[in-house]
Amino acid sequence: MGMSQVQAQFAMVQQANAGYEIPARLRTLHNLVIQYASQGRYEVAVPLCKQALEDLEKTSGHDHPDVATMLNILALVYRDQNKYKEAANLLNDALQIREKTLGENHPAVAATLNNLAVLYGKRGKYKEAEPLCKRALEIREKVLGKDHPDVAKQLNNLALLCQNQGKYEEVERYYQRALEIYESQLGPDDPNVAKTKNNLASAYLKQGKYKEAEILYKQVLTRAHEKEFGSIDGNNKPIWQVAEEREEMKRTNGAPAPYAEYGGWHKAAKVDSPTVTTTLKNLGALYRRQGKYEAAETLEDCAMRSRKEGLDAVKQAKAAGILEAADRRRRVSRDARRGSQESLDSSGQDPDEVETGKLHVLP
Repeated sequence: MGMSQVQAQFAMVQQANAGYEIPARLRTLHNLVIQYASQGRYEVAVPLCKQALEDLEKTSGHDHPDVATMLNILALVYRDQNKYKEAANLLNDALQIREKTLGENHPAVAATLNNLAVLYGKRGKYKEAEPLCKRALEIREKVLGKDHPDVAKQLNNLALLCQNQGKYEEVERYYQRALEIYESQLGPDDPNVAKTKNNLASAYLKQGKYKEAEILYKQVLTRAHEKEFGSIDGNNKPIWQVAEEREEMKRTNGAPAPYAEYGGWHKAAKVDSPTVTTTLKNLGALYRRQGKYEAAETLEDCAMRSRKEGLDAVKQAKAAGILEAADRRRRVSRDARRGSQESLDSSGQDPDEVETGKLHVLP
């Protein structure tokens, strides 16, 4: 698991537990777990969690929201180690505590239900996961309203669980509703819009609905092009249009247009926009199914260039961040030793990490 993913998970855990205060000492221990888990040093992260649990249970008793939060963190660490049975036991324990102490309709309860659903999904137990995900959705709708972005995130998870069971009518309904929420609440340029379109298009593809999938893929790529290069015109074409023109030229003339960088279009798929690269690959695969091999190769080459640029940027960022990370670890260790008694007001709702075509976690 990458550092940013672990940090996102920790932030989600904090924000999910609206309405009560998390001790700063517990927060600091969380930070240490993040550091070690991001390095794959689970032999250190797990004992830290267990020590925190032991301390919390001594001071607050087992049935306390902070205990549930720590159980949730430890469960995510176990899940990343593929220790699914241990993770499930911890999450069920956390669920009971949160229901008892925070109420059955608290966002933290929905978060734990979702984590259990994700866990079952990873084990291929989609039928068992679906009702958990549906209950989490009902809670979020009740607490946040039916048009809240977090509801859309839960709809995405539910759609993926249904897709793995072949329930495509429900899949389409959930993705379409999620897409409507994202577009109306966050705007057409929010990253979740493109990701949900990609997910919906993939569902269409699995059903052989190639035209519907193609329309969505092209929408994603067209919008990415407009954001990077401005309005579309005869001299400013999105990459899919260039690909189809090259396909047509090869069919009529026996050879495509001379190879170029397509006006630098591949640079639009930056390291912070993996959805664009995924869409390039998906539409390329669709072109291959349609026998449009030149068009497919054009998009696949563009995706490869985008990925290479992204990896180069990541390497540079990692190199620049080594000293900063080391300094941060020293500060975290120092704060842990101090054992601050300050408290953190963790109000608000939990965001989540959205991954194209994957179950994402809402701790």
